[in-house]
Amino acid sequence: MDRGILVTIEGIDGAGKTTQSKAVVRWLKKNGYVAKYTNEPTSFGVGRLLNKLGSTASPALEALLFAADRIEHVRRVIEPGLKKGYVIVSDRYVHSSIAYQGAMLGDVEWVRTINKFVPKPDVAFLLDVEPELALSRIKKPRSRFERLELLKAVRKVYLDMAAAGELMLLDGSKPPSQVTEELLAKLRPFLPDPKGKEP
Repeated sequence: MDRGILVTIEGIDGAGKTTQSKAVVRWLKKNGYVAKYTNEPTSFGVGRLLNKLGSTASPALEALLFAADRIEHVRRVIEPGLKKGYVIVSDRYVHSSIAYQGAMLGDVEWVRTINKFVPKPDVAFLLDVEPELALSRIKKPRSRFERLELLKAVRKVYLDMAAAGELMLLDGSKPPSQVTEELLAKLRPFLPDPKGKEP
């Protein structure tokens, strides 16, 4: 059986990551791929701890916990899925830590170092939107990350990674259906042959 691929979808809060990740998985399943939606932080032990700590965690502690949660995510979801030939679509992955905790700590390289044990995505997308637009899409602020100045700093780190070729840039301010079309057009060259629909 051929190994699957890991697709990650990134962006600041309110960029449309969850909407696009789920739309891509629906399209993949409809077109004969075995595909799985997953997201970070996970609902495993460390992911639950992250949600419980909320704003009480320092950015350094948070970065370490996100890295630990990611290792568990890879072990329990991503690697087993890839071995079975799945197209795994992750709503946030390692670039989220680099962008968010990297911006908060002012040390992108340290965040990269503590995440060096997880596999790189086969293809990673950045849904880029202006922070003002992103915040206008969030009806109720859910986390301490949803602040204008922070999102501006996070977006800059994301754009730097896109400029370096780590992330494929998409305009997330377009209508969702158009963003999905553009994302799929960029994704298709990376896709293996469909394996048939899930049983």
